[in-house]
Amino acid sequence: MKVLVITNDISQGGGEKLLASSLPIFKKKGIDISLLLLNAKGSVPSFLSDIEKSGITIHDLGISSFYNPLCAWKIRDFLRENSYDIVHVHLFPALYWASLAVSLMKVKPVLIFTEHSNHNKRRDKKYLQKIEQAAYRPYAAIIAITDSVNEKLSDWTGQGNKIRTINNGVDLTTIANAPKLDRTVLCTQLNIPLNAKLMLMAASFRYPKDQGAVIKACAILGKGYHVLLAGEGELKEKTQALAVECGVESQVHYLGFRTDISSLMKTVDLNILSSAYEGMSGVTLESLAAAVPFLGSDVAGICEIVPDKSFLFAPGDEQDLADKIASIFQSTDLPEKMTSIATTFVKKFDMEYMVDKYILLYEKTMLHR
Repeated sequence: MKVLVITNDISQGGGEKLLASSLPIFKKKGIDISLLLLNAKGSVPSFLSDIEKSGITIHDLGISSFYNPLCAWKIRDFLRENSYDIVHVHLFPALYWASLAVSLMKVKPVLIFTEHSNHNKRRDKKYLQKIEQAAYRPYAAIIAITDSVNEKLSDWTGQGNKIRTINNGVDLTTIANAPKLDRTVLCTQLNIPLNAKLMLMAASFRYPKDQGAVIKACAILGKGYHVLLAGEGELKEKTQALAVECGVESQVHYLGFRTDISSLMKTVDLNILSSAYEGMSGVTLESLAAAVPFLGSDVAGICEIVPDKSFLFAPGDEQDLADKIASIFQSTDLPEKMTSIATTFVKKFDMEYMVDKYILLYEKTMLHR
């Protein structure tokens, strides 16, 4: 079985990070798999390196804009020159261009798409629905990463008969093997008192992420609490201004983009993900596996993948978040109880299971082509 994965690039997003972690597992399981990028320029070098080290060939179309219709013709030409049984597409606009490319071919590979989001801006424009439905139509199978994503995509496309749910996985082995950072060194570098309570949110500074609620909660909690924010994005300056406004600029620390997130998660006292919604949050699963307490917004994409309500706070509600944080730090047994429950619960999201389900889908789809 020859499989080609097509996506925009391997940048900092959750879907891209999932590919960087999962593609080597496909290779290890004997799948002849390659990767085609619309443009590799914005990719994280270490992600590309990990993929290539596993023996996977990366092809780069080098098209200047992901939104250039030339992408479709370049993909078509590539597929005519290289034969694949399965073409598996991730993310928009690669979704559109691969669909158009295959529609223009006489001999067509099996086309599969993974939907990573509960919502996108295109669904706010009713006039785009017919175009969207046409774009999804050439796909033989569509994977939704949660039941919620499945339901909403079915309503939007009217093609629920070929949508099936396969939950995203998390690379538990990599997280287990990630070393803790030297906490003394970390605190010294960031000018944080050694006895401070450290809270980490690893997320881009873009909607729907909501670092603001974490900053406001820190202001409520007081001087002994420090927030580490890992990530980049256009809303970073806005959150920096908010930290100043709340009087906690010395307690909020900006780490930039990090490739050692698993180590950071294992080093802090609490991991948090504040968001208006998610597709299926890889950060949540990684946090649960890190053996450190976790709190996430009670929203789609997070609430379905935590053990129970004790891991959740009301979205955008800094007071509820502050109260939940305080209860964790003030309890003698709650942190250990939460981590024990979480590390057991997250095992069912092992990425190996996800890859096995993908391969089974490939095989079934090829039989019915």
